[in-house]
Amino acid sequence: MAKPTTHSLASRVHRMLFRRLLVAGLVISAGLGLTVLLYERDRVSEAALEQSLHQAELFTARYDHLFADPDRLDGTAIQAAIREFSTSRDQSALGQFVYLGVFTPAGRLVTEGFSNRVAVPVAVRRTAAALRAQSVPAEGSRREILRIDGRPWLWVSFPLTGRTGDRVGVVKGVFAFSDDTIADFRWRGLRAMAGVMVVALLTTVVVYPIVRRLTGRVTEFSVRLLDANLETLALLGSAIAKRDSDTHAHNYRVTIYAVRLAEAVGVPPPTIRSLIKGSFLHDVGKIGIPDGVLLKPGKLDDAEYALMKTHVEHGRDIVSRSRWLQDAMDVVYAHHEQVEGRGYPRGLAGSDIPVTARMFAIADVFDALTSRRPYKEPWSFEKAMEILAEGRGTHFDPELLDTFGRIARPLYDRFGSSDEVPDAELKAIVRTYFNDQMDSFDS
Repeated sequence: MAKPTTHSLASRVHRMLFRRLLVAGLVISAGLGLTVLLYERDRVSEAALEQSLHQAELFTARYDHLFADPDRLDGTAIQAAIREFSTSRDQSALGQFVYLGVFTPAGRLVTEGFSNRVAVPVAVRRTAAALRAQSVPAEGSRREILRIDGRPWLWVSFPLTGRTGDRVGVVKGVFAFSDDTIADFRWRGLRAMAGVMVVALLTTVVVYPIVRRLTGRVTEFSVRLLDANLETLALLGSAIAKRDSDTHAHNYRVTIYAVRLAEAVGVPPPTIRSLIKGSFLHDVGKIGIPDGVLLKPGKLDDAEYALMKTHVEHGRDIVSRSRWLQDAMDVVYAHHEQVEGRGYPRGLAGSDIPVTARMFAIADVFDALTSRRPYKEPWSFEKAMEILAEGRGTHFDPELLDTFGRIARPLYDRFGSSDEVPDAELKAIVRTYFNDQMDSFDS
């Protein structure tokens, strides 16, 4: 079998490499942009919390008399003080509190209220009610970004401290970022994302030719190795056929028959690749059969037949030494199994027999019946199909046999009635399944 001069896998590797570099760049840029966006959001929320703490210090400093006894806080007075304090100061550009609740150090609600300056969504009111029920932090402050109705809100909880530094109360609140603030940190994130994306894409453009050149060399070497494996596969199969007083045309024909059956059944490309390997090497174990048995013109006696059957064991041992040929094992070792369970070497039955072995068994027997051998003339197509039909459900898988019956005639007309080697047809099959439909070098 001649080595293919082109291999579409190489171009697919390049396309895949470019796509993956591009996707990686986009993912990285999106990830970094999102990180910047979150950083900006956290920065703004931290600023809002710091502002709240500062305002709380000013508030308690001005109204320290209201917090003289933390256990007996006057909610009405504190509420009035909050209203007076908030109206005497300019609103921050960051936003404003839409809910404030003041609690004693022990967690008892003293006073609370929603802003009357802006409309507070019902969902925010419900969220505030749920947050109010949470336990008061023992020390320090808390902040959490909430997303309500598609908009970010800040929930904060921080202590109120008197002039002496003692904890005199706890404040919980929901802070509404201003539209300008939200637009600002979103814009910063999007701008950072765009900048990183440009850098990532430029890096991809610069790196791609270098990586392509390196992967091109690896791909070229891998393609040559794959083609060498295929040539060795064909040569080994032909050598076995020669020793069996046959020509390599048998291996070519039976491979074509098996592949066309697999296609008709809808077997996926990786399985067909395994089938092709197994078809070429199905009789490789005959290397271990003595000439007196292998080349005997007459019928084998029981002892000779038992010895002949060991060729599948020899084949398994040979194929098992190659990682690349591991998937050919099913055909090599099981192509003499019968669906009724009377085959060898393991007496498997039905679906326990690998599907590649079941398909190959039909192709192998059909070619044996319709081919000229030193000890027999070829059977006619009709007679061969009658014999196959006799083994339906006992020797052969019924569904596979029925499918083969629908495609067998044109195959026989093209290949079975001629002693010519169908080299071009097999090259096309190899090109299809080992070039065009391969996405890796694993099989």
